[in-house]
Amino acid sequence: MKYLKKIAIGCFSATVLMSGSVHAEAISSDSVMQTQVAQYNKTQLINMVNRADVQSKLVSLGVDSNDAIARINAMTDSEIAQLNNEINQAPAGGIVGAVLTVLAIIAILDLVGVTDVYPFIRPVNS
Repeated sequence: MKYLKKIAIGCFSATVLMSGSVHAEAISSDSVMQTQVAQYNKTQLINMVNRADVQSKLVSLGVDSNDAIARINAMTDSEIAQLNNEINQAPAGGIVGAVLTVLAIIAILDLVGVTDVYPFIRPVNS
C-alpha cells in the first residue's frame, strides 16, 4: 500500500511540475480589428479570383483558379493588404476593370513564377 501511495504522489508531483504556468491577457480591440481587416482583404481577393471574367482570363493564361486561391491563402496579411491597396487605388471609371484585370494577371503570373513584378509575392512552387 505504501508503494502505491508513493507512486501516486510521484505522478501527481510530476504532473504539477510539468504543467508550467498559465498566462492570460486581455485582447485589444485593435488586434481584433486587424484580424478582421486581414480576413476581409483575403476574402476580397478570393472573390475577385472567383469572378467569371477573371477566371476566363486565368484559364487563357493556363492558371488554375484553385492554385491562385491557394496562393492567396498562403500570402501574409501585409502582402494581401499591399495588393488590395494597389487594386483599390486604381482609377475610377471605365478602365477600372481593365486595371484590375491587369493587376490580377500580373499577380497570378508572379504566383506561377513567370514574372517577378511584385516583390511581396512568392511563387507557389518555391
